[in-house]
Amino acid sequence: MNIWKPWKRTPEYKGEEKKEDYNFFEISSFFRFDKHQRALGVLSEQTCADLGFEDLFMFSDRTVSRVGQQYLYNLMRTIPAGANEVEQNEPLINRLATNPGLHAEAVKDLHVLSAPDAYSIAPLMELGHPVVPVWKKILFRICGLLPTLFLLLFYLNQSGACLLLLIATILMNGVIHYSNKPNNLNYIASIPQLIRLLNLSDKQSKNPLFSEIAGGVPEALSSLETLRKASGHLRMESKMDSDLAVILWAIMECVKVFFLAEPIAYNKVVTLLKDKNRDIETVFRFIGLVDTLSSVVFLRKSLSYYSLPEQPEAGLRVEADEMYHPLLENCVANTIRIEGRSILFTGSNMSGKTTFIRTLGVNILAAQTLHMAFARRMKLKMPVMIHAALMLSDSLADGKSFYLKEVESIRDMLSCGQSEHTNLFLLDEIFKGTNTTERIAAAKAVLSYLNTACNIVVVSTHDTELGGFLENEYDLYHFCEKITDDVLSFDYKLKSGNLYQRNAIRILEINDYPSSLIEDAYSVIRQIEGK
Repeated sequence: MNIWKPWKRTPEYKGEEKKEDYNFFEISSFFRFDKHQRALGVLSEQTCADLGFEDLFMFSDRTVSRVGQQYLYNLMRTIPAGANEVEQNEPLINRLATNPGLHAEAVKDLHVLSAPDAYSIAPLMELGHPVVPVWKKILFRICGLLPTLFLLLFYLNQSGACLLLLIATILMNGVIHYSNKPNNLNYIASIPQLIRLLNLSDKQSKNPLFSEIAGGVPEALSSLETLRKASGHLRMESKMDSDLAVILWAIMECVKVFFLAEPIAYNKVVTLLKDKNRDIETVFRFIGLVDTLSSVVFLRKSLSYYSLPEQPEAGLRVEADEMYHPLLENCVANTIRIEGRSILFTGSNMSGKTTFIRTLGVNILAAQTLHMAFARRMKLKMPVMIHAALMLSDSLADGKSFYLKEVESIRDMLSCGQSEHTNLFLLDEIFKGTNTTERIAAAKAVLSYLNTACNIVVVSTHDTELGGFLENEYDLYHFCEKITDDVLSFDYKLKSGNLYQRNAIRILEINDYPSSLIEDAYSVIRQIEGK
């Protein structure tokens, strides 16, 4: 059983990689809430899996608060239609990077939202809060006044009837109070964290460093002031963690039962939440952006080198110099230039084809979301929507073979490929789930169909024949291995042209396959080539 253990963050956090198990269900809650109305699109689950998105996110995540972590996840999974928040705020990133004291102060302030409970703020922006009928609000307010009324009457008249009515109304309020307790549990973690978010937003919006990105925050905070005041009972309940606090809690419970304060406040809070979700989103995005910009500063400092994406000259789609994958230790850097034609790679297994395709996808994603590339220089014509089919597998649950899953994924790509914006299609060993003749024929037809003026196709294959069919539409590259003194080695360097050498059977030979088997394999090749 996998038990999630949060990493203990400290106010002195210096931007190192985190030692924690990531709860991606909680982290992605803001992504699920966001409508992405101004975005070009979002990465599909398949594309995320193929690019290793979760590993990339964990490496890139240098946020302090849970709000910032949720915001960064949403940012990295969303392809912006234009300049995104990081690109727009490069001057602010530079100020943070060149003023370590100001950066450290911001990190210390953000620490107030580092507890896992802060994940629960994002769901408050949903519209699924209970609807409290008006009659119920009025009834609870009347019930909250009755004990005071009968206590006053008993004091004035010393009447036994007034005492009985006093006791009866207190008991009635107790039943209502404790019947409402389960409702409070839905907000006992989120509301206190929301109040912390509001307090932090109030402070940071007045900070000259962040005031320029705080548009709409003062107005949102003013609108949420009634919610802040109405939520006092939930804030107090969440702090009951010592003996003295428990005694205080017992006293407060008696007071709240007497005045029916908790259910009345609960009704007010859930009513306000339904009307204030956009104001909550405003302050959430503000603090999320502050933390994300801080995270980008930390990330860039941790890299051996990086670059800011540049606008390419006319006709150029992508150019990357010494591009590498940030998660691969001692990664071999490669350079690629994509102009009017797409790219087809050939090469044997383990030679680096799939890793390079994934590296290109990761860099194009980072360039658009984090406004940085893991390369000496990156030129990219943005925006580019990313689609990948690199790690498909069959589905026993759905009763679908590998080939059918691949057919469905590529069908979706064909549909997306007709859009007016630029698409990047990343494919590995296309149609490898079927026979050689039909695989080459179908792959050629699909790759020609996808290769439009708007689209960039990057595909790998073992079928060198495919390069011959596509040499007028695709630029051909390859990765290759060397066998020296029966030792297999790879340099992982990208080379121009199609790959014609054959080493697959030679690799079997140096791995001590029987000599008769090797000779049989070579004889089959001679027969095929003879035909």
